[in-house]
Amino acid sequence: MKKILISSVLASTLLIASEYKYEISPIIGYVDSKQHVDIEDHAVFGVGISRNLDKSIFSQLEIGLLQSGREDYEKANSTQNTKITQIFFNGLKDYKMNDSFKLYALAGLGYEKLSNIQYNNESDPFFNYGVGAAYTFVNDLALRLDVRHQLKFDGDKNLLYTLGLSIPFGPKATKSIQKEPIIKEKESIIKEEEPSTIEVNENIVVDRDNDGVIDSLDRCKTTPVGTVVDKDGCEVLDIPDNLGIFFEIDSAKIQKSDVKKLKKYALYLNEVIESKVILEAHTDSDGTNEYNLKLSKERAASAKTQLMSMGVEANRIDAKWYGETKPLMPNTTEANKAKNRRVTARIEK
Repeated sequence: MKKILISSVLASTLLIASEYKYEISPIIGYVDSKQHVDIEDHAVFGVGISRNLDKSIFSQLEIGLLQSGREDYEKANSTQNTKITQIFFNGLKDYKMNDSFKLYALAGLGYEKLSNIQYNNESDPFFNYGVGAAYTFVNDLALRLDVRHQLKFDGDKNLLYTLGLSIPFGPKATKSIQKEPIIKEKESIIKEEEPSTIEVNENIVVDRDNDGVIDSLDRCKTTPVGTVVDKDGCEVLDIPDNLGIFFEIDSAKIQKSDVKKLKKYALYLNEVIESKVILEAHTDSDGTNEYNLKLSKERAASAKTQLMSMGVEANRIDAKWYGETKPLMPNTTEANKAKNRRVTARIEK
């Protein structure tokens, strides 16, 4: 018995010397010993210590000690009894179901010591395997329930049911508390030992035009101070007023005074990439319907070509033409007809 306790203490010391998180588990159990020669079924109590593993085929390594009271031998007229002590070492594999509940399988070796050897019973090593479940509740405490089949080297067998309360402790349990200062210390070391790396990476957080958008994300890096910018660092433009450009009689040529109006549209479209422009071309009522429809198409094409020459992509320009079918003013005077010879435009997002 003394040797068993010494071995248990030494093994526990090895676990505690590790840098991993540990669990200590008070255990109660019940042994079905019907296949164990002449020893009655009995209760046991004890303790287990386990170490959690991060990178291993096992999730935990467990060492434990179980002790019975004085259990009777079942031989007729026998007054003999014995204490039973078991020490075991198992590997456990977890199968997590959710944040609170997991299943596990276990396998390992142990040694059973009888204080009073009678009727061909012996102290002997054993192999055991089993399955269990654990439920984690407040402060990482967990209830564990498992069943283990123990096969002694002399051929006897036990069925062991255990209930335990796992109590975590050790560095891994306090890792989150240590994490922040460790990171800060690491950052301090980088700043002291690798100044050239920090200098290069400063471009990530520099905002040279002081518009509130860092240079690594800024598409317009030279906006004037005080300019209202969008998420890309470019000037927020007001949507231009609906465009109206006008044409000479029987002409699709854009006048110089109207080029400036189109430039305003092109500037907005080139900066606000989610937008598009709708062009609508018209004529007065002079001429046939067929001729006026063709003329309005040419005026729409002229406006589209002008915008494309200013950098606007063709797929963002929707050109339509209506001939004389949608007059702005009645075609009763020359002044009204001049207002009907037009191309209008509007921004659409």
